[in-house]
Amino acid sequence: MDKPANILLVEDISTVQFFVRNALAALRNPYELHTAASIADARQIIIEKPVDLLIVDIGLPDGDGIDFLCEAAMLQPHATAIIITGTPNEENRARAERLGIVQLLSKPFKKERLVEAVGKLLGWSGVEKDAANFRATLSGLTTMDIIQLKCMTGSTSVLEFTNGAGSGRVYFENGHVIHAMVNSSEGGTNIGYEAFEEIVGWESGRVAEVVETEPAPRTIRTGWQSLLLEVAHSRDELQGHAA
Repeated sequence: MDKPANILLVEDISTVQFFVRNALAALRNPYELHTAASIADARQIIIEKPVDLLIVDIGLPDGDGIDFLCEAAMLQPHATAIIITGTPNEENRARAERLGIVQLLSKPFKKERLVEAVGKLLGWSGVEKDAANFRATLSGLTTMDIIQLKCMTGSTSVLEFTNGAGSGRVYFENGHVIHAMVNSSEGGTNIGYEAFEEIVGWESGRVAEVVETEPAPRTIRTGWQSLLLEVAHSRDELQGHAA
């Protein structure tokens, strides 16, 4: 017997939860549906168990569903995702495409369409998940992609990245990176551009949005587009020398 697929629904409206649960009952393959009404609850679930598919609302009581998928990409890189939204604007669609997510469903959507999307993303409908038009998993999302998404949406927030090398924070103000700091596992500290460049180079780990009570110093003054281009160029040069 096939192992049941783990599906996580992140939705705070009980009627939508009921609708999705009822719709998925039409699936012919075994699955387990887990539900979370907030990002905090969903985060705990993806930390504790593997998830094959996430169905995530954009508007959640404690944050943005697409931002949460940035975190999920670090913890569950092989998961696929469907975004559901009551406000299907072009900005949200562009952000979803940037993540590599194939399906963005606008409320209200038909049960048949949801079941079809789930079947395709889990490979149950004869469509290969890695086919040319199904770049479905979150595994291709890099640290640079996550930072760029924050910049593109004009975010004012703090992201904390952690991996084996240590931990680092990137501070955003109205979509611009204004500060970065790294505390290495060996006890060293780095700030500013060099810290930002180091964080961008991390290829694995975890990311979460955190609350910072103290105002951050402005150690980075370059506009975000120029900053990301500069870091990308610098990394390309380093890789070229290494080769």
